[in-house]
Amino acid sequence: MHAGLGRTLSQIGGERFWKQLVLLLHQALPFDNALAIFYPHNGLPIALEEYDAEPSDKPASMLTYLNGLYLLDPFFQACREGYPSGLYRLEEVAPDHFRQTEYFSSYFHDNVLEDELQFILQVPEAGTLSLSLGMQRPFSAEEIGQLTTFSAWVLPLMQQHWQQSHQRPPAPAAEEMASQIRDALSHFGCGVLSDREVEIARLILRGFSSKAMAERLKISPDTIKVHRRHLYAKLDISSQPELFSLFIQSLGHDLENP
Repeated sequence: MHAGLGRTLSQIGGERFWKQLVLLLHQALPFDNALAIFYPHNGLPIALEEYDAEPSDKPASMLTYLNGLYLLDPFFQACREGYPSGLYRLEEVAPDHFRQTEYFSSYFHDNVLEDELQFILQVPEAGTLSLSLGMQRPFSAEEIGQLTTFSAWVLPLMQQHWQQSHQRPPAPAAEEMASQIRDALSHFGCGVLSDREVEIARLILRGFSSKAMAERLKISPDTIKVHRRHLYAKLDISSQPELFSLFIQSLGHDLENP
């Protein structure tokens, strides 16, 4: 561990920092995969390092994520909502029905696996740095406690690396593309659905139950169910997987026709 920490410290500001940090953490706790990513305030997410304990042939999964699927990621939403820097569990940030979403079954479970912990570092006036650790089983209370202790030095290391690596702001073209992708979720169904139905469709995709949506929007669960029936009828669908499929289609269309 001391040797690994030394290698990590020597790479602060360098190209191999994230790899060394992931290997150092993996030496202490053998998780199954890891992803370091930067979410700028403007621009597309930037993948900094990917790690798989058992590499597989899934080159398209990260591309799909970066091209817009990240909008449904509860950790991305937590970063965007300004969660303070720290270590977070999936269950702390995910909506109550997240594991019942099509996003979870068709992407998360195959790529992130069963459970996820994430170091989140807010970078003032720039965005958010995130280091995600994925596991095929739930993290134990002991493992969470260990990583919580580690966060006392992991987060400062991430911050020091950011300050010394002279990260450049995203190019204007990347900002424009990111704006189109964000609009794909916030405007999904516009022109067909009412403003309230658009809002509810977005929350369904993210994994909120009718009860959680009612609490968030300050309306009754019965009203949520009425809106849900109406939006499904307007979109000529009958299930959440069909809604997810329409969202993916609209995302591709928005990128092809800015």
